[in-house]
Amino acid sequence: MKKRYLAAAVAAMITLTTGVVMANPVVIDGSTSFRYRADTNTGAADKNGNILKVVLNANTEIDSNFSAYARLGVLGLSNGNVGRDSNETNDFIARVDQYGLNYKNAGFAYKIGRQSATIGATALLYNDNYMIGDKAFVDGVSVKGISGITTLDAIVAQEDNAGANDNKLYAVHASYSPAKNWVVGATLAKYNAVVETADVKSTTNFAVDAAYTMGKATVFGEYLKSDYSTKNQSYDLGVSYAFDKKNSVYVINYNNEVYADMGGKTDFEPGAKGFYYGFDHKFTSTTSVGVFYKDKQSLADSSVKNTSFRTTLNYAF
Repeated sequence: MKKRYLAAAVAAMITLTTGVVMANPVVIDGSTSFRYRADTNTGAADKNGNILKVVLNANTEIDSNFSAYARLGVLGLSNGNVGRDSNETNDFIARVDQYGLNYKNAGFAYKIGRQSATIGATALLYNDNYMIGDKAFVDGVSVKGISGITTLDAIVAQEDNAGANDNKLYAVHASYSPAKNWVVGATLAKYNAVVETADVKSTTNFAVDAAYTMGKATVFGEYLKSDYSTKNQSYDLGVSYAFDKKNSVYVINYNNEVYADMGGKTDFEPGAKGFYYGFDHKFTSTTSVGVFYKDKQSLADSSVKNTSFRTTLNYAF
């Protein structure tokens, strides 16, 4: 990915203002995307419109082990009648929504501060990395690295939610390759809800995952179970196929009971089952287009259905 080196003064504009930071250049990279989305819903109004996202990441080295980071997120909606990847209600949002420190040592990378969290090999347990703006991310410490033959990924964090309901989450995921073309893993996680509601419960979660590559195809899946007394299991099972270096497709089937994941913040809607279909094409190393279609129904009432069609143009710099 091409990177632009800007003067240290740019860092001051996005709150990186310490004396050490000011002494070093800032590395800026990011992405922009433009999406058309059309949703149909049983018993509710259909939704459609355009979504613009811009993400700018700024990093500056403090010393050989430490660096500081910040992220500017911009979200623009053509109208309020479209799915918004934000907890804010405005149709235009521009926020410095992530910031903190990175630390690297002995093959492990640590992130300390406000950040996004993805838990589970397929984001079946928890995911907020598509969000923009305030009250969307977590404050905490995450670590990634390799120990022997095992890849480790862990996080200890607290959500920054509206009001005082800043729920806590803890997770560790480990994976390794037992044989050629195979990757298997497991996740142990805990979600502590400050206030339990009909949809959000405190849970301890355990998941296993696997992926197998055969030629141009990869089969992958994850199974999840929580310690809640009912509606506590979920899974996703998918296959992706790369025709060549530029074109690929995928299909995923999922069934996610409402109390299986962590607080309902999953890539697969809680209390629902269905299919995801997608096609991705790379024009260049920086420009791509994706087409996505979702077909789901409620587990509680099979007559309640939803479809979503999305086509997205992406540019990374």
